[in-house]
Amino acid sequence: MITNQDHHDIVHLVAVPSTNPDTKPLGRLIPGMLCHRAIQAGLTPPGQIVLVGDSTCESQAQLLGLQYTSRLTPPLGNPKLLRRRFRQLTRHAKRIICWNDELASMLRGITADRDLISTLPTHAPSHISKNISIRVFEQQDREYWENREHIAEVDTLLPGVLDDIADDLQPIERAMLGMNPDAICIGVLSDRPSDVDARELAFLMGLLNAAGYPLTGIVPNTASHIAAARRHHRGLGGKFQFLVIADPITARLPIFDAMIHPCFDGSGSSMLIERMCENADVPVLRLKQSAREGLSRAPAVAGPIIEHLDALVAEANQRLSTAEPINA
Repeated sequence: MITNQDHHDIVHLVAVPSTNPDTKPLGRLIPGMLCHRAIQAGLTPPGQIVLVGDSTCESQAQLLGLQYTSRLTPPLGNPKLLRRRFRQLTRHAKRIICWNDELASMLRGITADRDLISTLPTHAPSHISKNISIRVFEQQDREYWENREHIAEVDTLLPGVLDDIADDLQPIERAMLGMNPDAICIGVLSDRPSDVDARELAFLMGLLNAAGYPLTGIVPNTASHIAAARRHHRGLGGKFQFLVIADPITARLPIFDAMIHPCFDGSGSSMLIERMCENADVPVLRLKQSAREGLSRAPAVAGPIIEHLDALVAEANQRLSTAEPINA
């Protein structure tokens, strides 16, 4: 996809999620959304957009609004192996803006000015050039880079590009997805959709269903253990709806009553994706666990979610009781 030909000397480097379940996860949602919306808002100059990932990430990029110029497929899923090709591709560039911590290794050996928009510094390679300008979104991430003896500045402008995201979301009728119109719709929130464990959401939905709620659980088609989740759903007699939809699930935010965030870590990645949901009026429920990542099978984990669902039901009942009759 060839795009705006202005600013040939600026190169944006970004990786978005792949829909191929057989490849090593690389891309994330937040970097792609920030890149697109920052260019759109004029907060960063346009230029060539180099997309990193397999062919299935191209559709994801389009859904996120990214009009990329070219795509590079990392051998063995390792961005380090793209360094030579990337240097050749950017030999005339004056500035390179890298939107994924995971791609920072591709900036080595390049003489152009380099920026790293760091939202998940724990995923950055161990060696980063001292000459790279690093921008973060949370003090915790700034301290992480300082502990690695790098200077990082907290960006206060870029997070704002997610504040009006609700204006860009298309209304979606639940009936189009075959959803029960009276069900409470729950999804799982993750910057990297492949980190969503469909099986664990199915376990949790079973617990919530036992509490008496009409439920629809939705996972992206890039989630792990989808087959196991469907088996569990059938084993429970299909007492709740369990749907798999195409990524990115964030494009379907209007259908959700709540998003569960099972592994909040305080990073810019976590905070920004929550900010995006909340700005679309979708509440986010954080689950903090000490022993492992993911949604627990223990009934105690359902407690805070049940409290929230109770509040949703009470709010809906209150609206119904105070609504004026149509024929009044």
